[in-house]
Amino acid sequence: MSTRLGIIGGGQLGLYLCEAAQGLGVHVSVIAESADDAALRCADRAIVGELDNATVFQQFLDGCDVITFDKEAVPNESLAKLIDARTQGRVAVHPGADTLLMLKDKGLQKSWLQQQNLPTLPFHMLTGRASSLESVVGKLGEAVVQKVRCGGYDGRGVQILRSLHSEQQLWDVPSIVEPFLPDCSEIAVITARDQAGNIQTFPPVSMEFDPELNSVKTVSMPAAVSPQLSAAAQALAERVVTQLEGVGVFAIEMFVTPAQELLINEISPRVHNSGHVTLDACNVSQFEQHVRAVTGLPLLAIEQQSPAVMLNILYTEAIRQQCPDTPVTDRAAYPGAALYWYGKAPGTIGRKMGHINALGGSVEAAGKAAASALEKLSSKKSEQAA
Repeated sequence: MSTRLGIIGGGQLGLYLCEAAQGLGVHVSVIAESADDAALRCADRAIVGELDNATVFQQFLDGCDVITFDKEAVPNESLAKLIDARTQGRVAVHPGADTLLMLKDKGLQKSWLQQQNLPTLPFHMLTGRASSLESVVGKLGEAVVQKVRCGGYDGRGVQILRSLHSEQQLWDVPSIVEPFLPDCSEIAVITARDQAGNIQTFPPVSMEFDPELNSVKTVSMPAAVSPQLSAAAQALAERVVTQLEGVGVFAIEMFVTPAQELLINEISPRVHNSGHVTLDACNVSQFEQHVRAVTGLPLLAIEQQSPAVMLNILYTEAIRQQCPDTPVTDRAAYPGAALYWYGKAPGTIGRKMGHINALGGSVEAAGKAAASALEKLSSKKSEQAA
């Protein structure tokens, strides 16, 4: 077992990884670029600095036995240092830095999916704006989705074009373009694989998206799919992680077509927003499973203890005064619901400031409890703003 864990990135994912690791007796170092990042407040050793600063990054590495990530946006130079350190036996890296190097580029990720004969949408790669619409429309149709190859998250770097009729509609950046599927639903499967190849997979979740922000708004467990499709989705996720030889938690987002076909949308080599619901719905969270996998502890058999719904709390100017400046978890304020604040500084509209997890005898009941908690929270915000 590795007892000194290093986390690259200090957001809310890193925060809950810290809490899970410390609950297992693991010492945690976090490196983040902003001193205000949530995970730094929980870490045993906090390092603030640019990830491409060689001196700061080496200082971080020197205090770790195993490295993991709370985000994909890690500079290539830093990933190269991780590959070198792992090769020399100075530190373990899970998932592998080479895996992250490939998956953080959506073009490379899509190419890998095709090479592995894994089901995914057709796509067209652009180095900048398309020189000819025929190269895109002729292959994919007029309704498309454009995604920047690197750096997009929480709906940023994604645009839906329901009628592509001009090159000027496309961003002039390296990107991929896929068909837009208006009649598809989307699910996610969170799966954990340990260093011996053992796998534990959470029940699939349904995801609903904010139509303007293109980011996840609601997550429901279990997903609104048949038992047969649920099993198929879990099997597909396990196939992906096995072919990657991944260690840790991976989130596999999938489209479900009207014909009940599964198509892989994206792979995230880390704990994921769609897995926050596991903090309350299951006997073990995605965060604890990830720490177990990367440090060499055995994975726990997963049991969903209750239907559950998660609602993201997205930033608006109206809630500025309500956002605490330190991470807070409140399981007492709202019946049947737990409120998680990330301690982020107010700023960008649509930024994830926290989430609500609610349990119930059914997904519908859990959804009502979550909506009631959000309504009461919003009313409270409105009253204080007045």
